[in-house]
Amino acid sequence: MLQEFAMLKLSISFLEITVLCLGGFLLAFHPSRRLSESLAIGLNLALIGLSLCFQISFLLGIPQMSFFWEALLVLFSFWLVQQNKHILKLLWIATLDFFKKYWVLSILAGLPILYLGLKAIFIPQASHDVMTYGFARVLLFQQESSLFLDQVCQVNQAIFPVASDILAHLFLRWNTDVGGGIFNFIAYLSILLGNYALARKYVSERLAIAIMLAIASLPQLIFQGWIAKNNIFTASATIFCLLILDRLFQSPTSANLFLLILGILFGIGAKTTFLAIALPLTLLYGIPLIKTYGFRIWLQEINKNSLFWLASLVPFFVMSQLWLFIHNHQAWGTWSGPRGFVDFHKNQEGIQGGLANLVRFILEFVDSTPIPPDLVNSIFDVSIFAHIEKIYYQFLYPLLGDAGLQRGETFHFVLTPHQAFAGFGILGLILILPSLLISLWTRPKFSKRLAGTLISFFLIFCLTSTWSQYKMRMLSPLFAASGACVAQVLDRITRSRRQESSLFLIITGISVLNLWYISLYDRDAKILTTYDPSRWNLQASAWVRSDWGRDRLYPAKQFHGDERLKILAEFFPEGSRVGFFTEGATRLYYYLLHLPQVEFQSICMDDPSRRNFPGQRFATLEDAILATNRPLDYVLCVGEECQTPGDQLQERFYFDSGEEHLWVFEVLSTSGSDSQ
Repeated sequence: MLQEFAMLKLSISFLEITVLCLGGFLLAFHPSRRLSESLAIGLNLALIGLSLCFQISFLLGIPQMSFFWEALLVLFSFWLVQQNKHILKLLWIATLDFFKKYWVLSILAGLPILYLGLKAIFIPQASHDVMTYGFARVLLFQQESSLFLDQVCQVNQAIFPVASDILAHLFLRWNTDVGGGIFNFIAYLSILLGNYALARKYVSERLAIAIMLAIASLPQLIFQGWIAKNNIFTASATIFCLLILDRLFQSPTSANLFLLILGILFGIGAKTTFLAIALPLTLLYGIPLIKTYGFRIWLQEINKNSLFWLASLVPFFVMSQLWLFIHNHQAWGTWSGPRGFVDFHKNQEGIQGGLANLVRFILEFVDSTPIPPDLVNSIFDVSIFAHIEKIYYQFLYPLLGDAGLQRGETFHFVLTPHQAFAGFGILGLILILPSLLISLWTRPKFSKRLAGTLISFFLIFCLTSTWSQYKMRMLSPLFAASGACVAQVLDRITRSRRQESSLFLIITGISVLNLWYISLYDRDAKILTTYDPSRWNLQASAWVRSDWGRDRLYPAKQFHGDERLKILAEFFPEGSRVGFFTEGATRLYYYLLHLPQVEFQSICMDDPSRRNFPGQRFATLEDAILATNRPLDYVLCVGEECQTPGDQLQERFYFDSGEEHLWVFEVLSTSGSDSQ
């Protein structure tokens, strides 16, 4: 009965997001605009609306209030559906016509894209970042009924913007992570549809499809399409803003201006790296917009709809994360977190570091995917990537040194289909990057401004951030929002129907190979582990080993190497107050999700109430426990401090297998408490 009720709640959640997406599409629909454009805008509107519902409710300290806001959005969306069934029928007919016209391509490319959606829903998330703070922070938000996590020890759980992370609350509030990656998949779809709509401004339907699939098959974007991280939302927000800007140049209305501001703020609310996009985007598109219409029309629009703009201040403030940045400054010392944490990720060598990072990223853009590197090496009878590394260390490293490098990192290629290391494939190298450079110097103006925006973003990122292998994924907007630039370049070089057909076949062929390659060999959800068909073993796939997604403990058991979560779930009584101490980035999410009967409390070796005074640490674990604001029954402990727990802690379990050694202590009563 309980399992059936859980399935009912999950089904309602999926139905809710479906209705919101349809409502967003109908709200964005305009008969003079393409259906793909309205779909791309509508999908983003659904994400933005849901994020606002959750953020407002948590900021008010009443998470349950989100049900009220969600109900309003669902009812409004349902009303739109009832009033506009003819538009949905038009969408259905257009979709069927597309599949009939391109039925072979729909199967070859559609199956891996559909599979990506299935992974997003059913495969348990196992990414380190998702486990340590992505999903973990949402469960902490739920436990504290607040977005302000002053007592956490892992600062990244508290200081990062929440606009995209909070979306997982839709499922995590039911104590399940089924469906946890669906929002990334929705963002992925919006990127594809938006690029298709922008490409159709310049090229034929066939070339627009080829461009859409080229972007769909970017390896890094495929990984982000199901793994619940926030990088893909910077790309989807960029596409959203570009589509709204295209509308604004034709129709300077309050509604379009409101959506543009909301889209920019959602990008910032997803990840602060979006600031590096927002600045050039605002300048390169905003100045021409003002030149075209002047200031007066915007002032008239605001004055004419003054109540609307006054009410808009609420979603603007919430989505901007100003409330979080102010709190960060008060609690941690700077608007973006503790100074040491910020400096670790910040380029400290100025222009020299920025130039060094630019060189490293450009070299990392050399990517043979979907051709495996081993095959590339055998074809050329030499290791291409090893030679690139050799050239770097022989000629460039003496000039650049370690400038801009993140502490502990070294430049090298990690050639594996994994989201932490993947690049943007061969199409990113030979199609997208050249198109951006060509568009920067050629008309039309829209694609020229887009190229300027994306290249400026790349340069700003290199100048401000340290270099690390895993930061390639943060450059996703550079490639994922480039559709209009690629389109105008293909339009220039295509002189005949035959040339168009050749380009279509080459680009779609490589794209389909990319989609299938990443689908089969994704290390976070692998189906195959070798290129030798005689050694294929489907029993070793993530699907079979996780019982087709039903075993939500599968990644935890793989990581820990034992059944600790099952043992602890049976050991801790309902309502246990358990402190958690760790000296590193522990996968706290596993414990928060699978021990729902426990009330967790972070134990920090510094005093959370004195975060503005770095360097002050407790001498012992016992001292840190005494500083917690609630008495504890047990302590989960990871780290060297656990080996000298003190007299007040009695060891109950010790798990020494896997990636993480864990001690479980019972907190003994003091004599004072006994006498009471």
